[in-house]
Amino acid sequence: MSQINFYAGTTGDDPELDTLLLRLHTESACRTGGALALRPRDLNPDQCLIYLREKEGTARWQPVSRSLMTALLEHAEARGAAADPDGQLLRYRNGKADDP
Repeated sequence: MSQINFYAGTTGDDPELDTLLLRLHTESACRTGGALALRPRDLNPDQCLIYLREKEGTARWQPVSRSLMTALLEHAEARGAAADPDGQLLRYRNGKADDP
């Protein structure tokens, strides 16, 4: 796992996003669809919970670490997602949620 994290964080078009995605998947065991469906309003920083909407309509509150929650909030702020609570949380450096 450390090698995967190393290469994700040092290669590719957006190592910051790649590393954040790996952390999210590692801590929450969410599916790809669940990660992509995350919205800023799905973050509950007070209780360190994220609301995941996944395959076949399943939805759940998932606890995450304080450091991951902080990273998700910082990502939202830095990439413009915080301005749209119902928009996609995870975004590229240019602020787009889809292909840059």
